[in-house]
Amino acid sequence: MIASFLQTLFGRILLILVGVFTIFGVFSTLLVVNSSKNYEQEVTQRIHRELAQHVVNSYLLYENGKPNFAAAKATFENLMILGPNFEFYLVDKDGNIVAHSEKTNHVVRKTVDLKPIKEFITTKGNQGLIFGEDPKYQNVKKIFSVAPIIQMGQTYGYLYVVIGSEIRAELEEQLWGSQILQSGMWLSIGGGALAILVLIVVIRLVTRPLSRLMGQIQEIRELGFETSDEVREKIEQNLDCWDGNSSNDIQLLGFTLMKALEKLQLQYQNIVTIDDLRKELLSHVSHDLRTPLAALLGYLETWEIQQESLTKEKSEQYISTARKSAQKIAVLIEQLFELAHLDGANVSVNKESFPIAELIQDVLQKFTIVAEKKNIELAVEPKDSSILVSADIEKLERVFTNLIENALRHTPEGGKITVEVHQSQSKVVIRVCDTGIGIPEEDLPHVFDPHFKAGNSVRENTSHGGLGLAITKKILELHESVISVQSKIEQGTTFEFALNSVRA
Repeated sequence: MIASFLQTLFGRILLILVGVFTIFGVFSTLLVVNSSKNYEQEVTQRIHRELAQHVVNSYLLYENGKPNFAAAKATFENLMILGPNFEFYLVDKDGNIVAHSEKTNHVVRKTVDLKPIKEFITTKGNQGLIFGEDPKYQNVKKIFSVAPIIQMGQTYGYLYVVIGSEIRAELEEQLWGSQILQSGMWLSIGGGALAILVLIVVIRLVTRPLSRLMGQIQEIRELGFETSDEVREKIEQNLDCWDGNSSNDIQLLGFTLMKALEKLQLQYQNIVTIDDLRKELLSHVSHDLRTPLAALLGYLETWEIQQESLTKEKSEQYISTARKSAQKIAVLIEQLFELAHLDGANVSVNKESFPIAELIQDVLQKFTIVAEKKNIELAVEPKDSSILVSADIEKLERVFTNLIENALRHTPEGGKITVEVHQSQSKVVIRVCDTGIGIPEEDLPHVFDPHFKAGNSVRENTSHGGLGLAITKKILELHESVISVQSKIEQGTTFEFALNSVRA
């Protein structure tokens, strides 16, 4: 459990900060204690800086260049009234201890180092702490006061006073267990614990949004994109909590993730849709190509086998029929490529202003011969060249070609096909109306689906694989236009859409 907790971001940050805080606290405590001790010792040394000099000036410790042991003994006994905090040593000019105020068996050193003594005399004790050797120990140094013993202009020795005797050290160790120090120690521990508690709360507040974001990412990773609408909606609601206008980095990170997931979801759906369309397209292509391809191969094989016995007219008939089947295949393949191109993401629309009535008239002109054979009237109303639209001429020509071709195929002899143009405020509404057989009501929602064939369609196995209206819808979507259809059986069909108008 502890190991798993330390694997979390909150646990790792907490462990690092608590470790740093603890190390810093211990280091700071030791530094404060050591600094306080050094401060106290420096103050004590400065206060007693002239102690040794006063004693040398008041008592005769050397006489005729030699130690006066009797005077030294009496002097040390008199100086003991200062208390047990001082130890007095009479040292010759070579550092040898010749007399002292301590019991003989307490002094373990016979000499002291003269270097700190001379440094103290030279600086007069004003250069911070100076430690000297304690004769009662081999490797202990303490603060001191010292003064040279000068007679007849010569230095014969030194009065070396150790400040902070053994009794003082014992008292300091005892005081470490006093109630005041214990209270201070517990106060420090309590303050540290409180600081760590506050640190935990602060870290938790800081890392909670990030932990929440990590949980959401984990959930998305486990569920993936192939989830139900309810689960997907729940995920989106959870991600809606992130504010893109916040200055908080985690909020911005969550908002960016939300937008990235929305885009990925859309791309995924597009991929799924395109994949479904591809499968459907392959299915329809195999079906639509099968009939004309079978006819093509059948007539060619028949012609190849019977060419020597066929008359010229019959041979030309077979070749003509095979050529028509090949043309049907070519048209169907062209439509498939066109629809695939329109489904792509790199389709460009080159819009320009032009009179819509003139374009319609040009398209109708292409179908004049076919219309005359079926005695069908073609018309555009009104023939007003002042009505301008903004669109891609080439693609829009394809739209009118598909719609009129579809109308001709389903309009019986003696019928009429009319393209109506109506100018509105910012749009030009266009209707392609015919007096054909109409479309069953239940088939109207599906007429723009690729390869769809209405129940009363006369398309049969022609070269039109049911892609014309699908292509028309795609082109109009590129123009930000929506095409609709209205129809009644045996009364006719009307396709309607609108284009952006351009004021002359």
